[in-house]
Amino acid sequence: MTARWRIATPRSRPAALAVIELSADTLHDLDTALMQAIGTVPAVGTVVLRPICGIDTGITARLGPTHAVLMPHGGPAVLDGIASSLTAFGLEEATDPAPRQRFPEAESDIEAEMLAALSRAQSPLAVDLLLDQPQRWGGQTAHDREPNDRDRRLNRLIDPPLIAAAGPPNVGKSSLLNALAGRTAALVADEQGTTRDHIGATIDLAGLVVHWVDTPGRGDASGVEAEAIRNSYPVIDAADLVVAIGDHASPDPRSVLTRAPDLVLAARSDLGQPSWPADCSVSLHDDQALAGLVGVIRDRLVPPADVASPDAWKFWA
Repeated sequence: MTARWRIATPRSRPAALAVIELSADTLHDLDTALMQAIGTVPAVGTVVLRPICGIDTGITARLGPTHAVLMPHGGPAVLDGIASSLTAFGLEEATDPAPRQRFPEAESDIEAEMLAALSRAQSPLAVDLLLDQPQRWGGQTAHDREPNDRDRRLNRLIDPPLIAAAGPPNVGKSSLLNALAGRTAALVADEQGTTRDHIGATIDLAGLVVHWVDTPGRGDASGVEAEAIRNSYPVIDAADLVVAIGDHASPDPRSVLTRAPDLVLAARSDLGQPSWPADCSVSLHDDQALAGLVGVIRDRLVPPADVASPDAWKFWA
């Protein structure tokens, strides 16, 4: 039997539902694999609810003669048990297949690439834009075109960009992260050094999902605090956008950074304005100002003109 299995959903954390792809070289091989895994052979185009490898009850969908998906609960123990059982049945663990293999229902290579991108895109802004790409590419030889700057910016809709917030200690960086995340993602206190490591959260900024990292305050520090600051340097260097944050009582946040920031923010503007120039100001007590900041950051990472352009997007490069 030549059949393969592949867990298509992330295994790094528990989930309500997981997807395990089954593929085979022939109809007979997939039939055999399905009989071993769920005890029945669904017809092409059908969906059944059956025990999966005797470990969990879940949905099985037969997508084609040689393709099916198992959808058990997404707990790590469930996935590990099913993976071990499928291997014991003689199925091989597959490497990531080409999009056309993953999506046999696609009518073209571009549509298959689109479905693959759509399956992992995290930003809501990506959905309509991706769905329109097969039509935009039409008969163009898409694979011959090199990606351009617009393509690379739009790719941030699929793979969340990294934002690093940096600046002097005790200027409201952690409070800003919590406000943007809508939950407590970072500790907040009046004492310098509360954030002793970079703390991150995945945040939806008006349709653009980003990884926001709050780095330790840069000031006079020693010991553990100084080490935490040094450890944050690679994060800032790798960031797609660096936000330098200060407040009315702090020095210019640019003065404590080793990299020029992409945006300079005056935080806690309700307490006063700083003496140094800022691109924008924000107070956590001003919802309109906070929404304005969200829009500024989103538009700098993915300009509205890029989204509005009718041109094709080489989103798989």
